[in-house]
Amino acid sequence: MKLPFSAIRADQPQTLTAAEKFAADNKNTYGALAALEVAQQYVDKNELDKAAAQLSQSLAAASDENLKAVINLRLARIQVQQKKADDALKTLDTIKGEGFAAIVADLRGEALLSKGDKAGARKAWQAGVESNASPALSEMMQMKINNLSV
Repeated sequence: MKLPFSAIRADQPQTLTAAEKFAADNKNTYGALAALEVAQQYVDKNELDKAAAQLSQSLAAASDENLKAVINLRLARIQVQQKKADDALKTLDTIKGEGFAAIVADLRGEALLSKGDKAGARKAWQAGVESNASPALSEMMQMKINNLSV
């Protein structure tokens, strides 16, 4: 059963259930993408455990390294929100590729700060500022560094 993503966004229980089933039954890129969308619905409902489970399922179904990186970024964000900084740091360690360096540095800084490691957060954000970050992300990380001094 193919389900358009817009139907998932309608936030109706039957479409969410159907999308979960589709993701579970299709261990391929389509299943991974469906699980990503289901995870977003759970994040929107603040059901972070369910979102993390969907992302783990999505990760198992994905074969493309860039898709895996995106899934791991989303999983790390959830882990930081869940106050699981060590898990988030381990998840971030799995992400390879220069294209993700800046956003990984930003999330690493957030995880370290949540553990109370201001020096580590500063170092992570500084690495992000010095990487290939977009101007907006670079400025945001610089503001985070500046806020550590306050």
